[in-house]
Amino acid sequence: MVLQLLMMKVEKPVSRHQPEEWHRDNKSLRQATQDICTSSHDLRHQALHLRHQTSNKTSWDQTNSTTRLQDRIYEVQRVTDDLQRSLQQVNDEIASLEKAKHTTEMELEAHIHPLNIALECLTLRERRREVDLVKDKAEEELQKEVRVLERSRANLEKVVLEAVSHLRVLHESKQQLQDDIRDKLAALQVDRNQEALTEYSPQISFKPDPTRVPPGTILPVDWLDHSLKNMAMTEAAIKDSQTLRDKMCVIIQTARREDQTQQTATDYAVRCRLHEETRTKEELQWQKDKLLDEIREQEKEIANLEEQLRASSLPLKKCQTRLEGRTERVCHDLVRDAPQESLVAEVQHLTQTRTLLREKLAQALDSLHGLQRHLRTVDVDLGRKSLSVSLEKKVQDSRKALKEKPTPETLTQANLTLTGSLRAHPTHIL
Repeated sequence: MVLQLLMMKVEKPVSRHQPEEWHRDNKSLRQATQDICTSSHDLRHQALHLRHQTSNKTSWDQTNSTTRLQDRIYEVQRVTDDLQRSLQQVNDEIASLEKAKHTTEMELEAHIHPLNIALECLTLRERRREVDLVKDKAEEELQKEVRVLERSRANLEKVVLEAVSHLRVLHESKQQLQDDIRDKLAALQVDRNQEALTEYSPQISFKPDPTRVPPGTILPVDWLDHSLKNMAMTEAAIKDSQTLRDKMCVIIQTARREDQTQQTATDYAVRCRLHEETRTKEELQWQKDKLLDEIREQEKEIANLEEQLRASSLPLKKCQTRLEGRTERVCHDLVRDAPQESLVAEVQHLTQTRTLLREKLAQALDSLHGLQRHLRTVDVDLGRKSLSVSLEKKVQDSRKALKEKPTPETLTQANLTLTGSLRAHPTHIL
């Protein structure tokens, strides 16, 4: 009884399981352990595979991204180098065009001096008087020279304005290249900074929405087309500039050739006119000398006629006195005898002689007056010719300055400067 009570106190009031249940439970636990271990093992292998896969993928993606960044950097750098070469070319062309423009402006300025001389020569020749103020070959050549110089100046001014306009085009192309290069350099700096980043760089961090497409993003084709378009526009502007420089060179050569040809023709016409006027002046001087000699001879002859006229008065007086004295004879002695006849004939002869002498003296005086009048006419014309010769000599002296004008550079040097072929050389020998 006591034992039963003790047993009742040891056993708890719970349900009891059978050994089969216990074995089944152990088997179930063992199977569960095996399943979960297998599952864990599979999971670990899958995780390991995933880690290897993601690691390889990440490494490959990083390598691929880095390679693509490097390729992009190389491409941007190549395009930047091309742009910089284009920029250097446009800078060189701007310098060459500015030199050509300066040369053309100097040539334009050099035309002022001969134009002023031609106008001065025309002004000097306007001082000729009366009949000497003729529209001769020299004046026609001077007027033609003025027209040639003005036409050359107009052509030079036109090409200078074209150069100024094209310089603006070149500077615009240069600015576009500089802007493009600046953007390319900024992009290069950004891509190089990104290419230099590593997993341990302090700048890395999570970013909100890093895969967004920024506004204004363009395609690579459009990006390349933009730079190619800038370089193509620059190349076209450079070619137009080279053509313009060649045109400037041709215009300067043409202007110099036409000016020199016309100056030679004008100088020849002035020399011919000066020779003609000098010869005419010398002929007038010879006429004057001849007139003076004739006037002196005529004056001598007039003096001789007057002296002869005075000298003939005494014989006439004597003869008339004899005749008058013989009238005092008286009666039959008043005879018309031989002496009377002789005296009458002598009086008649002397009277006729004095009449002829007076007529000849009057004619000589008229001739003298005519000679003197003509001498005054010749003197006036000689004065005009002397003035014309003096003016022509002044014109010729003025035109000597055209030959004495120093030439700053040879035509070959000017052509090389205009065409951009002149390069710095230690010996300065072309």
